[in-house]
Amino acid sequence: MPPKKGKKERKNKMPKGKIATALMGLLEGDNMKDAVNDAFTKLDKNESGFLEKDELFEALNEMLGAEGDEKGISEKQFDKFFGNVDKDGDGKLSKDEFSKRAKRLFKKMQEAGDDDDDDDE
Repeated sequence: MPPKKGKKERKNKMPKGKIATALMGLLEGDNMKDAVNDAFTKLDKNESGFLEKDELFEALNEMLGAEGDEKGISEKQFDKFFGNVDKDGDGKLSKDEFSKRAKRLFKKMQEAGDDDDDDDE
């Protein structure tokens, strides 16, 4: 069944949200596990072993180029994202919680990269 008029099919497309864009900027390399671990370490500024909500919000805004009181993403947008990722609702992301989300982004990046390679032929 074709997509409804006005709706675009987003299968195998890279996510376009600001949060996804910022996180994908951290996911470098070909090895998913290493990329996710490195990203977590970079974001865990206070080295607590968790990504606290405020810590991650500030880090993402920095990555998006927001300065001072300026916000790269709204708190409402971030709260929705964080609520979806923070499965146990403790207000911080464990490495496991972060890894699950980041691995999905990494896979989408790899799939998009594979699609780009096909264009070169």
